[in-house]
Amino acid sequence: MSAIVNLSGIIPPILTPTDAQDRVDEPALRGSVRRLIDAGVHGLFVGGTAGEGPLLADREWRRLMEIVKDETAGKIPLLGGVQDISTRKVVEKVVRLRELGYAHYVVTPTFYIPCRTADEQLRLFAACREAAGDMELIGYNIPQVTGSQIAVETFCEAARRGWMRHCKESSGDIQFLSRLVTEGGKVGLRVIMGDERTAAAGLRAGAVGLVNLCANLEPKTYLGIYEAAVRKDEAQLVRHQGRINQIIDTVVLTGPCFVAGPKYVLSKLGFGRGTPVSPLEPVSEEQKRKIDTFYAAGSP
Repeated sequence: MSAIVNLSGIIPPILTPTDAQDRVDEPALRGSVRRLIDAGVHGLFVGGTAGEGPLLADREWRRLMEIVKDETAGKIPLLGGVQDISTRKVVEKVVRLRELGYAHYVVTPTFYIPCRTADEQLRLFAACREAAGDMELIGYNIPQVTGSQIAVETFCEAARRGWMRHCKESSGDIQFLSRLVTEGGKVGLRVIMGDERTAAAGLRAGAVGLVNLCANLEPKTYLGIYEAAVRKDEAQLVRHQGRINQIIDTVVLTGPCFVAGPKYVLSKLGFGRGTPVSPLEPVSEEQKRKIDTFYAAGSP
């Protein structure tokens, strides 16, 4: 298994190119992985929300994890998404990642019937830890998807028990993130963040990295904002955040679902057919024209 490291920097939640039958498009996936590694990203989150991991058939989820593990060949850290609707389903995915040699796995509260209480969430984390061997658990807060929030106190309790050194915070609530950074830091918890509009604010507050969907599309923009934060270059932080906001407005919010526009752009870069997993709707011809016009104008 890969060595467990302190995660930081730009860790794109890699989009999953799929065919008309919602099967993983292996050549497109491998090409996208190579492109991101060549751009200099610091890791990849595989099968996350943006990667549509919970939407894939079990066989395709396994193929996704196998292909990315093979293509990266230990060059950068991999975070494997194990989100699912019950403890047993999550644990089965954890075991599969352990067999494949992943060092990090990412767990949200279970959903459909939301896992809302601290006791339920800690019970889930405990079961994952028991199954994971020496893999590292990363708790993932994304209440707009799961229907439940992991409280700061729950994250800190998991860290105090030695279960967690990193967490992913994607609620978009900068006050929550700032509190998590401050209180989590006291118990050795490092915070990586997923919200894009508050990326600069989160880095200023002490987030150690970004797991942002649109880093798939413009990795240099996201590497730029992270490097600006490290240098404390406020002018560049503001500039890169402005570009990120434009991408969100034009690409993410253009489509009928948040992955439709980004997957279309990925197809324009030569990776995949540009459609989300069924039943999610792809971008319309009008929406494609809006995105094409945006990119035709170039990047700043």
